[in-house]
Formats: sequence, structure tokens, C-alpha cells
Amino acid sequence: MKKICFLSIAVIASALVSCTEEPFSKEDGNEITIEAVMAENNPTRTVIQDGGISVLWEASDEIKVFYDGTGSRFANQFTEPSGTAKFSGSLNVVFVSNEGFSDFTPLWGLYPYRADATADNSSVTTTLPAEQTGRTGSFAKGTNITLGKSSSLTMGFYNVCGGIRFSLTQEGVKEVVFQGQNDEDIAGKVKLAFANGVPAVQEIIDGQKCITLTAPGGGTFETGKWYYIVALPGTLSNGFKMTFNTETQYATLKSSSSKTIKRGIFGSLADADEDLVYKDKEGGEPVTGNIVFADPAAKYACVAKFDTNGDGEVSYEEAEAATSFSGLFDNWKGVVSFEEIRYFKNVHSLSRVFSDCNKLVSITIPENITELGAYAFSGCSSLTSVVLPSILNAIPNNTFQNCTKLSSICLPSSVTSVGQYAFDGCSSLKTIILPPEVISVENYTFRNCSALSSIDIPSSVTSIGQYAFYGCSSLKSIDLPSALKAIGAYAFFGCSSITQVVIPDEVTSLGSYVFSGCSQMISAKISSGVSFIPKSCFENCKSLSSVSIPSSVTSIGDNAFYVVNMWSLELPTSIKYLGGLCFAGIKCVILPSTSPISIASTTFDAVYGVFVPSNMVDMYKVMTNWTQYAVKLHPINTFKEKNDFRLVTAGAVDMGVSIKWAACNVGASRPEQFGGYYAWGETQTKSDYSWSTYLDSPNRDGKSFTKYYYGEGGKTSLDPEDDVAHVMLGGDWRIPTFDELYELLCNCPFERFTFEGTSGTIFYGLGSGNQIFIPNQGKYNGTKLQGTFTSLWSSTLTSSTGAKYMDFYSDGAAGYGSMGRNWGLPIRPVCD
Repeated sequence: MKKICFLSIAVIASALVSCTEEPFSKEDGNEITIEAVMAENNPTRTVIQDGGISVLWEASDEIKVFYDGTGSRFANQFTEPSGTAKFSGSLNVVFVSNEGFSDFTPLWGLYPYRADATADNSSVTTTLPAEQTGRTGSFAKGTNITLGKSSSLTMGFYNVCGGIRFSLTQEGVKEVVFQGQNDEDIAGKVKLAFANGVPAVQEIIDGQKCITLTAPGGGTFETGKWYYIVALPGTLSNGFKMTFNTETQYATLKSSSSKTIKRGIFGSLADADEDLVYKDKEGGEPVTGNIVFADPAAKYACVAKFDTNGDGEVSYEEAEAATSFSGLFDNWKGVVSFEEIRYFKNVHSLSRVFSDCNKLVSITIPENITELGAYAFSGCSSLTSVVLPSILNAIPNNTFQNCTKLSSICLPSSVTSVGQYAFDGCSSLKTIILPPEVISVENYTFRNCSALSSIDIPSSVTSIGQYAFYGCSSLKSIDLPSALKAIGAYAFFGCSSITQVVIPDEVTSLGSYVFSGCSQMISAKISSGVSFIPKSCFENCKSLSSVSIPSSVTSIGDNAFYVVNMWSLELPTSIKYLGGLCFAGIKCVILPSTSPISIASTTFDAVYGVFVPSNMVDMYKVMTNWTQYAVKLHPINTFKEKNDFRLVTAGAVDMGVSIKWAACNVGASRPEQFGGYYAWGETQTKSDYSWSTYLDSPNRDGKSFTKYYYGEGGKTSLDPEDDVAHVMLGGDWRIPTFDELYELLCNCPFERFTFEGTSGTIFYGLGSGNQIFIPNQGKYNGTKLQGTFTSLWSSTLTSSTGAKYMDFYSDGAAGYGSMGRNWGLPIRPVCD
């Protein structure tokens, strides 16, 4: 077994020129020179010379310098490799001198320069490429990432990466592939930050699990020379694997013991391929003898199907003669691995081969497999890793359906089609990039991929099918391509982490329930090509506060904005029809159109106010399905935003409904005061609200009554002398009927509110601009106060023992029903 020794090989640049004392202001770009200085004992420069003795900056080196999130290209001013460096470029800064920046915002310096690198004031995001081009005796150009941070123009640069250096004995090697044996990320897009004075990888954003080093100039590596692979720091828990490829052969070196890639350190592996056997790429193994299977279940299945000579083994010749895997694992669903698949080089399809093999963990599919076939890996619930052949052009229907442990997969760029249900139920799949030639996301493709947090949809995609992303509850954002024309029903149903959506203008068709259940969606912009917002399109988008509806929309389907908690929504003048319950949860709907609009019988059932042009109010009051909403109709010029209402604290309050409401409860002089608690039909407060104290029940049992009851001789409406509101306030003040309470509930929006330190419910009078506040008094049963919500008696008797009441809860809901007349509830009076 080869041993690896470690050699420190990076450099810090030392000071060369003085820091300028000329101050800069934040105007146009200012010319700045960054002095690179010694930061630590390990080297961090970019090229190795003199057989590994000197590590230098190159004349062509460029860095990216960031200030307050803005970055710019800085070039080395020296014309020869050197141990010192001076980088110059243009950048907007606030003020700088030898003492530093006036606003204490630091400069960041990053090698190598990358146009797509970004930074904020605490971190830098860049990419270590997984495809690296070798240089004899030195790092691959632009790979040895270094990072600096300074509050002045003097900056120290520190190593970020480490890796391995190696030499070869075999001539003709064109590329070397390096990877961990436990799928560790060793390259890719990363976020870097300083920790304990040195840079560290804070987050791997888009990791790559293998690094390919290509020989210089597209040729072959020289034997006996050192070459370097630059990798992210980290531990390879199961060791590493290196594959050496010539034009026609390959050899593999494996080390199974744990290895740690350290910042600034490169492990040395001299004559890395010494004693390795280079195998023919055509067969991968000698063409004679029997295959050694790692998994007994795989061997049993293959012997049963391919052992033609009856010796209980599968030879390489027998494997090569096979042309189909059909039914291979039908009786061997417990197969754990089948890496020997590479020997069956005349098999080209995997249709249903591994279906429901729920113990299969990982597999590399060889290049001779040209099609996966439907259901190839469906139900492989233990599958965590799949390497696909580079020549695939399709991921067929149901290929990876219910592979619940598959967390990532790289689709070859040759793929142009991803079929229905392809990744349905892959609940651990976190990220995936669709190849650039894919033109559609089919029905159910990513349904219930609940861990999927991001996906790149290529610009070529023109349609997204039904249920395509249904239940992708971790999907935080979705960037829809500009070429998109149609989004199917339920496509993003239950994507509860999406916060906004912009539907491109080319989209002309939206399916029903398309964004239903996107409970954290805050804003939505609808395509100017859409004429119909379908049924339940934004149903249960409870956080939606901003919707842009274009003038192309002429109709809105049933429940389109059902349970959307918005104060107001203004519709375009192009609207001609509105479906049932399409605005439930939206308090105010504004219809500026001067042409009549047709509605369903339930369109405004859960809306509090409908604002139309003043000349349309009377017309709508007599139109079909509008008549029932007459009390909700208001001239458009009376519409008010929530903050424009006035809370009335005394007297009778016009709330824009059929009666006036008192500003305070009976027995209170301020809105926040509870007032008294009264049994129904009684005019005095008391300490015990039981049937044993109820005055209208002569036997104090709640079974017989003196005055108010159903039946011969009984009354069902309160006399003035038994109406506590009239008794205490006089005039035409009285307890509201249940219908009047219900009118307040249906026509005046309400919500939880705190006034003068008291929690309660506030009501908005849309037709008047006034507000009333009712505190959370609860209600008495016997001697116990129950509830922390707003409760009110009505004057409506429902039975001999009960009367109607109403509750308003903290979650914005209301409840009502019949309650025993002995209970003690507050009274909010009304008058005509």
C-alpha cells in the first residue's frame, strides 16, 4: 500500500510598496493599490518553481477585491514571477488612509479572480472548479484559492484549500480523477469566512464529489513529474480513490483509511500508479475467468439467468453474451450492490430491473446502458447514490419514484427529457439541476420531494405539468424561465416555503390549484398573457399581501384567492366575471370597472366590503346575485386603507350597517373597560351565574320559567324593563338581536387588537371609516370566568333555556350558537 506524506507548499506575499495616504470618496471608481503582506508561515502564492523550492505570484495573476458587497478586478503590476505582489484596480470606497476606512467596512481580497464571485461584509462566495488543467510541477492555474481581509490597503492572503500532489510511472495518462469514497464534497461553490483569524469553509452551496485533472495542453502527463490537485479542506472518512485514464486503459488506486485534506497542505504521492494494472476500457477486466461478485444476492440472480454452462458461476464470456436484464432481480429484491453491471456490456436497457430493490444502496451505471427504461429504480428506498452514463438522453417515467433516501443526482447534459413521476416521492432529494436541453417538466415529476430546496429550470422549458412540484414544502424560490407558456394544475400545490412568484409574460395557461397551499408566499405577479385565473389558484396562500393582476385577466375562478389574508385587492377594469368565494379572507375588493360584472351567488360571501364606482352602486343592488350584497357595496371613493380608520371612544358609532353601535359595553365608560356581566334578561350583575340564581326560573332549576319561554303564555322578545341596555342607558338603546350581531360579523372586518393595554377585538366600519373596540372579557358560568376572547349576548331567545351569543377569537375567527340563559356575558348596546 502506498504511503502519503505531507508537504506544505503555499506562500504569503510580502510588502512591496507603501500605502497611499491620498483619501478617496465614494464617487466614481477610485484607483487603488493593494499591498500583499506576510500573513502566516504557510505559503499562499500561486505558482511553484525551482523544483518546489520557490512558490511565487505570477505576472498574470488577478484577484477580486470587494468593498461593501461590490467587487472589482485587480491585476498584478509585476511583469515577472516574484515573491511579492502589487495589485491595482478601481473600486468605490467611502474613505481610506493609512488608518483605515472611515466606516470600518473591511476590504476583502480573493484569488483567483472570478466574475461570479460575490461577497458581503462577513463572507465571500466563490467556486473551486472540479475540472482542473494540470501544470507540470505546479498548481492548476486559478485553483489555489487564497483569501484576505483588511481595514486598510495592506492585506494578508491566507490559504483556503489543500490537496494532493502526485507523479506517475505510466506513459500516456491523459486525466486523473480524484474523489472520496464516501461521497464527500471536495470542490464546487462555497461560502468562505474568517474563523479564529484564518479562512474556513462556512457552507458548501453546490458541492462536487470528484475532481478531474486533465494533462497540460490536452496531451499526456510526463512520468516522474509532480502534478497538483487542489481540493477543499475536509475529512475523507473512507479514504480516497484515484483513477488514471489513458486513451484506451485505466487503473484505479484506492486508500480505505481516513484521510484529512488540510488547509495549505498537499499530500505527496510519488509514483502513484506504480504496481497498478492498467485494464482495457473495453472490458474493464480480463476476458477469461469468472466474475467475483461483492453481493451474494446479485450473484445468485445472475447465475440463475446467465449461467449457461451450469457451473454455478458467471464468466466474463457469459456476461458479455447477455443482451437483457429483464426480470433479473424479480426474485432477489434484497440485492445490496451490483457493481458488476459493467461486465454486461451488451445490455443497453434497465427497464424495471431494480424496481423495489429496497436494499440497493448505490450503483454506477456503465456507458453501454443507453436507456434506463420506465421504473428502473422505482421503490429503491435505500438508494443514496447513482452515477448515470454520460450518453443518456432521457430519464423515463417513474425511474426513481419513491427512492426516499436519494439526496442528490447529477443528470448528464445529454438528457433532453425527464418523464412523469421520474422523481416522485424522493423525499430526501435536496437539489437537482435540469440539463439545458430539457423542454418540459412533466406531470408529477418532482411530486412530494419534500426536501427539495432549490432547482434550476433551464431557459428551454416551455411547460410545467400537473402536480410537477406538488408537496415540495422546502422549495424556497422558483425562477420560472421566460419561455414558459403553461403551468399545469396543482403544479406548486403545498410548496409552503416559496415566498414569491413571478409568472413570465409568455404564460397563457394556468391550471387550477397551481399555487394553492403556498402558505408563506408574500407576493405574486401574474403573466400579462393570462386571461383567466383558475379555480383555487392561490387558495390558502395565507401570507399573500401583494398581487399584481394584469389587464389581460377577464375572469377569476371559484376560490381563486380563498383564505388569503389581505386587507384589499384591486382588480383591473378588464374583469367581466368573478367565481364563487374567490376572495374569501380578503377584506375589501375594489372594482374600478364602469361596465357591469357578472358574479356567482357566493362571490362575496366572505368579503366585508365591495368598492365600485359611485354610479354603479344602485345598479349592482338590483343585479342578479348582487342583491344579497347590497349592504357591502360602497362607492370606490370611500375606500380607506387600514391605518386611515378612526377609533370612536364614546357615544353611538356609525359602522356603515343598519344600526349604530355603542363605543363601550354596558357598565363601562371607556372601550377598554369590561363593564358588567349579565344573565340573559336580567339587569343586575351578580357573583354567581347559576340556574340557582336565575330570576326567571321560579324553581331555580332551569326547567320552568315565569316570563320568557316557548309555549302558551310565554314571551320570546325582551320587554324594555328586562333589557339592561335600555334600563341603564335609556332612549332607544337596546341589546342587539342576533341578526344585528351577525351583520356586524359579516360587514365589518375584525382582528385581534390591543387598546390602552387591554387585548380585544377591533372592528372596521367600511362604510363610515369608524372603528369600535370590544375587550376580551370572557364569560361567567357559575362563579368561574371562562375564555380569553370577546363574548357578547344577543337579545334573541332560541329555546326556553337558551339564547343566542357570539364569540370573536384571537385567530380572526368567530363562533356563535345558543347558550344557557344563566351564563353571565357582557352587552354591547345598539340603537337605531
